[in-house]
Amino acid sequence: MPTLFGGGNDAAKQQLEAQQRRSLADLAKQQGEVDQAAAAPAGGTRKQGRGLLTFLSGSGPDTFG
Repeated sequence: MPTLFGGGNDAAKQQLEAQQRRSLADLAKQQGEVDQAAAAPAGGTRKQGRGLLTFLSGSGPDTFG
């Protein structure tokens, strides 16, 4: 009779916590997909290596290329 006196709710509490974790994981996954879609360029591919490279030698003139 522990349910009559407020005990025995451990299983229900664990189920609720597990459901909340799944819901948060689903929301995080959806937000990650939204962020990835927003970060992707319109063409679908990124152009890498197009920027100006700077080489700092530490001594003497720096090289730009």
